[in-house]
Amino acid sequence: MNWPISSAFRVASVSILSSALLFAATSCEDPNDLSVELPGSSPVTTEYRDYRVNASTILQDSVETLNAERVLAGRLTDATIGTTTAKGYFNLRASSDTLPSAVKTPVLDSVVLVSSFDQVYGSATQPVSFDLFKLKDGLEEKKTYNAGVTDVELGDQIGDKLISSLNRTITTQVAVNPGVLKRKKNPAADSTLPSKNPDQTIRLVIQKDKVRNSDFANTLFTALKDASFNQSKLNALWKGLAIVPSSNQTGAILALNRSAVNCVYVYYHGTELNGTATLKLRYRVRLGSSYVSGDANTPRYYTQITTDFKAPFSQLLDGTQSLRVADSVTYMQQGLGLATKLSIPGLKELANQPGLAINRAELIIPIKSSGTLLFQTNPTSAFLYEINARNRVLQRTVNISPVERIVQANLQNQLGQGREAVVALYDVDSNKKYYSVVITTYLQAYLSNQLGEQAAALMLSPVLRRSFDLSLNRSVLDAQNIKLRVYSSKLR
Repeated sequence: MNWPISSAFRVASVSILSSALLFAATSCEDPNDLSVELPGSSPVTTEYRDYRVNASTILQDSVETLNAERVLAGRLTDATIGTTTAKGYFNLRASSDTLPSAVKTPVLDSVVLVSSFDQVYGSATQPVSFDLFKLKDGLEEKKTYNAGVTDVELGDQIGDKLISSLNRTITTQVAVNPGVLKRKKNPAADSTLPSKNPDQTIRLVIQKDKVRNSDFANTLFTALKDASFNQSKLNALWKGLAIVPSSNQTGAILALNRSAVNCVYVYYHGTELNGTATLKLRYRVRLGSSYVSGDANTPRYYTQITTDFKAPFSQLLDGTQSLRVADSVTYMQQGLGLATKLSIPGLKELANQPGLAINRAELIIPIKSSGTLLFQTNPTSAFLYEINARNRVLQRTVNISPVERIVQANLQNQLGQGREAVVALYDVDSNKKYYSVVITTYLQAYLSNQLGEQAAALMLSPVLRRSFDLSLNRSVLDAQNIKLRVYSSKLR
């Protein structure tokens, strides 16, 4: 164990002294050259020291994906870590759209699943391919679903190798600058111009007249022609949907984000009940990701993520193990659950120095890269959790409820659950990126043995556990140069 169990840590008792030392420690002067004397006090010396941090990669015990801001879907092979497969599982909601019973002689035109995406991990130049399945049973309301839940049974297949392009464009009309209009011969006619923009949606065609026929789509349309169609009748016919990468889908994983367009669309036409005009209509079956965050009507959905880890990362499947690879880097990656374990062997020496006051403590974590071209985006922030010797997050009781022990923001009560310390990303330039967080209050509480069961180490997580954030963003950290910088003062 590298985080020591120590006797009571001596912290300066005079608040004005602590404030003065903190100011000195954070000024532009070299702390090693500072000597602070206050009237009526003993001379003190302020200095700073960098403590080495031992870092290794670990695998978190769970990744929350239930009703997250994104659903991941696809398959991707990373030459370093292995092959990751992501599948989306959805309960469904009937909409209030016009039913086919509202027109004469309704005719089915097509059934298409549409979903918006905001990130592609892998290649966006090649089409993606997905299979669609019914769920044998819908997702249960009282069951916990996270990335590791694999016991949801699939029912009948309703779409096989459905292809969608990722680089389509959509043309919209853009208003012309008023100054340009004045120079045109016909300003009214030339007030807008067409503009092409990326169409970041996938369109999986389940049924299309004369192109693809689907027994399921025809059965669904027959049910919709009943004027009494409602949620219970939808549940009886279609308990849920699974979006699964096809066997030939190996080059990309999509981050399907929340959007009102995320639905299964049933397009049809028919004649007005009281007229002769032909009406072209649609009915939507809504996915949970079509609802805004926090909407109480949102049906359940989650992402299942499995990774076939390559050696040496495969040893992380034993959650008690940690790994430091030969090139002295560690990983943290959202979605996969990779995190970095931090232990500081020099803290025992720090704790045993009498008359020492900690003025500032800062973790500095350099980034080596964001990994391969597959994962170019570093997580914008990270969080510190206290873990035991088996790499599991410790818990404490707050207001009679068990909560995970996450390092609280500086100057906050470290025994509470108020505001977490955010490990911020500093993107100075292409060659200098690092994470940093001030943990002065936490270190003081730790060295004073005020936190209860002593943590074996800290876990640097790229995401706030139990949150709605979900991606595959990755950072590769420079394990050799991670340090804890401690500014301290000592009576001479």
